[in-house]
Amino acid sequence: MMMEHLPASDAEAIGASLKLVNDAEVYAGVFAHRYGYVPKEHNPQQISITEMEYNRAVECNIPRTIFVMDQAHPITINDIEQGPGLEKLAAFKERVQKDNIVNFFTSPEDLRAHVIQSLSALRKPDLQSFHNVSDIPAPPTPYIAHPYTLLQTHHLVGRQSELNLLTDWLAKPDTNIYRARILSVVAIGGLGKSALTWTWFNDIAPLEMKPLAGRMWWSFYESDATFENFVIRAGAYVTRRSLDEIQQIPAPDREAQLLSALDREPFLIVLDGFERLLNAYAGRDAAPVDDSQVGSQRGLRRTSDPRTGRFFQKLAQVKSSRVLISSRLYPAALENDGGGLIPGSHRIDISGLTDEHAVELWRAFGVSGSRSELLPIFSTTGKHPLLIQALAGEIKRNRRAPGDFQAWRQANPQFHPASFPRLQESMAHVLEFALTGLNEYTRQVLQTIAAFRMPANYDTLAALLVGDGKPFNAENKLDQALAELEDRGLLGWDQRANRYDLHPIVRGVVWNTLGAEAKQGVYSLLRTHFEAVPKVGDWEEVNSLDDLTSVIELYHTLIGLRRYDYAGRLFRERLNRATLYRLSASRQRVELLEQLFPSGTDALPQLRDKRAQAYILNSLAQGYKFSGQPGRATPLQRHANVIDSKMGYEKNLVVGLENLSNTLRVTGELWEAEKAAWLALKITRVRCDRSREAVSLRRLGLTLAARGEANGSALTLHRSMRIWLKQSNRQGDGPVNAYLAQRAIWFHEFREALESAKSAWGIASLRKNERDSIRTARLQGQADLGLGELVRADEWLHQALTRARAVSLVEEELPSLTALAELRQRQGEIKAAREFLDDVWEYAERGPYPLLHADALNVLAQIERDADNTAAAIKAATKAYQLAWCDGPPYAYHWGLVAAEKHLTELGAPLPDMPPFDESKFEPMPQVEIDPDDEFRAGTE
Repeated sequence: MMMEHLPASDAEAIGASLKLVNDAEVYAGVFAHRYGYVPKEHNPQQISITEMEYNRAVECNIPRTIFVMDQAHPITINDIEQGPGLEKLAAFKERVQKDNIVNFFTSPEDLRAHVIQSLSALRKPDLQSFHNVSDIPAPPTPYIAHPYTLLQTHHLVGRQSELNLLTDWLAKPDTNIYRARILSVVAIGGLGKSALTWTWFNDIAPLEMKPLAGRMWWSFYESDATFENFVIRAGAYVTRRSLDEIQQIPAPDREAQLLSALDREPFLIVLDGFERLLNAYAGRDAAPVDDSQVGSQRGLRRTSDPRTGRFFQKLAQVKSSRVLISSRLYPAALENDGGGLIPGSHRIDISGLTDEHAVELWRAFGVSGSRSELLPIFSTTGKHPLLIQALAGEIKRNRRAPGDFQAWRQANPQFHPASFPRLQESMAHVLEFALTGLNEYTRQVLQTIAAFRMPANYDTLAALLVGDGKPFNAENKLDQALAELEDRGLLGWDQRANRYDLHPIVRGVVWNTLGAEAKQGVYSLLRTHFEAVPKVGDWEEVNSLDDLTSVIELYHTLIGLRRYDYAGRLFRERLNRATLYRLSASRQRVELLEQLFPSGTDALPQLRDKRAQAYILNSLAQGYKFSGQPGRATPLQRHANVIDSKMGYEKNLVVGLENLSNTLRVTGELWEAEKAAWLALKITRVRCDRSREAVSLRRLGLTLAARGEANGSALTLHRSMRIWLKQSNRQGDGPVNAYLAQRAIWFHEFREALESAKSAWGIASLRKNERDSIRTARLQGQADLGLGELVRADEWLHQALTRARAVSLVEEELPSLTALAELRQRQGEIKAAREFLDDVWEYAERGPYPLLHADALNVLAQIERDADNTAAAIKAATKAYQLAWCDGPPYAYHWGLVAAEKHLTELGAPLPDMPPFDESKFEPMPQVEIDPDDEFRAGTE
């Protein structure tokens, strides 16, 4: 806080100055050779405002840091106080120096070092804030959620043609590009997409887009910049509502309201790093990915969440707003089936700089070299701006010959980027040489920042690198290292949040050029730091993934140290329950657990204990199942069961078989699902484990219900319920009620379904189990739908859908969507019904979810029948029949098959030919010795 512009009157100036001191935490006095302004009125002592401020700081007893210009500091005659103020200045400085510890400075750089060193002793470091998103202003003030910090020159060099195209997009109605609502700037990493769009967003767009209701910059490179967070914050900005209010709105409604606002008013939204939403880069560092290899694979260009792709397809149709995307890959969601661009979208592909601009960028760093020498080198890396500025930064600071390119080449005869056939290799070679001039300690700073998966805040870096036994003995030395890295163009500094970041390309090269021992050293440093960060107490106290950030970072550090057993134990003890039960954070679980499989998930996790291997296999399988990939779960569950069977871990085998049965039912493998549940049940009865017997009965009962077995499903589920009631175990009581509700819905017993669902809901809410709460909300909605209570059904189903999407619980999202589509169909809102179903198809196929897919297709068949689209209705019903066939009757999805057959019969269409059930095609279950006297049977078995 400082008085840069004094108020008009002396009284106002004095009052304003002293108020600043009253509000300050620290007084930092910088004194040179002038006394300062002396108010004539309201100043009986006739002292300067500077001296008044110091006196008030003494009165308030706030910490004071004093910096006095040394006699050796260069000055001019105009810097010296003349006249009557000279004596007052001398007396004041003498008093200040007598009463305080004083730092003398000889240059601006020296002053900076003293200030940092003095303030660091007073600062209270924040070691638990890892994410940063700026406050949301009211439009038309621009909302810059995550400022771009990697533009190392004062202005963008080159790219004029690209800037002109972006401007045409706003200002030339007679061009094709003008008609696009979404414009994508596409290029490989490091070519300057972000710098281009950042410069245009700030300098040109506000002048060219007329009218402009507001503009927003959002970067998906940030650690917490998810699609959901973008929708929430963008919605708050464009609707001018509070963040809390937007967060209370169901996710589908939030998206719809954001689309509506962007359709109504002319906003400009820029989304940087869009590739982080695509399969190729989701959940990983983008640095090691070869863009040229993955760009041709459409599957890798799909959004990791199909719902996100659907949102941007709708966004391309808004009327008033415009959205600019920068991405390494063009999103498949913005293409039609033939590979062309969907209406409302356009793309700009950018490549390296022109010869002139490459040389201009080089010259901006003050480095010598002729065009004939430079251009062949630039061409080997595609005239890549990031590499040009990194290499120029190295030569600029060459101690022997600063800025002399020829001298640097002579000193580095191994520099030959043209000797590498692949662009990626040539780029890595140039960057390696761009780092050669760093001293040991500055290099260690760079390596430490490279080890983080997110921007590193200053407090964390200071805690890691400053102190006894650490690279720096004082924070001003760390500051010097950070300033050098920034000056070289290697590091970006977000001054507002005081965080430091590297371009993904730099991060990858820095880390990959480290030897194994050096990496271990950095990881050991991080481990010591994150182990010391205070942790959340009980898992039930966790409210979001942010509460787990420090332990997640510790987990990643242990993976980097190859301490896989320790990482596995950390996951089990401090992450498993919170992510599974409290947050239902399945995607994050997958990202964490996959790292325990350095050789790929076809191999075993890198753990020594067999029991731990089976546990991690099952945990990853559950992550896949709940995040929309049950097809990837079953091989892992089978593998875990084989381990537990061979090792004789019967209790673990029972759990594994129950989980396998549950997954197989979802993927339509009903024979094996039933077989696994039976085997688990038999083992529990031999072991007299009543609790696990109840779970096995529950799994078996739901599979029997899915294939239409009335007596067997009722017997097994009610038997499970009796066990839980006898044990007074509400934890088991809730899920059985949910299964009874699902069975009743299939059998059209909707009042019974509603009662069971209500009981399950109460228990799930009490236990704070998010997954169970979502399921029971969906079941209440389906039961109400069956009873014709459409308003109440709508409320429950929307709640289920919102919460399922928030945690990516796909197996609950899909039936919620289908039920909402059926509800809208009954209300005659056909367009809305189709939109709900459009969100089903990709996930249903990707899963796969044949039972849920068949249900959705049967609803679609009815919609097409209502619209007299007979051919489309037959096509939908035929596919539903084929999906519901599963292993073939009696191991078919009875309810999907019956509904599809009814459609086809009434439409006069033939039933498709399907293969009969063939038990010989199935793999045998793990073999465990079972008591032959076990006579328990259920249903027709």
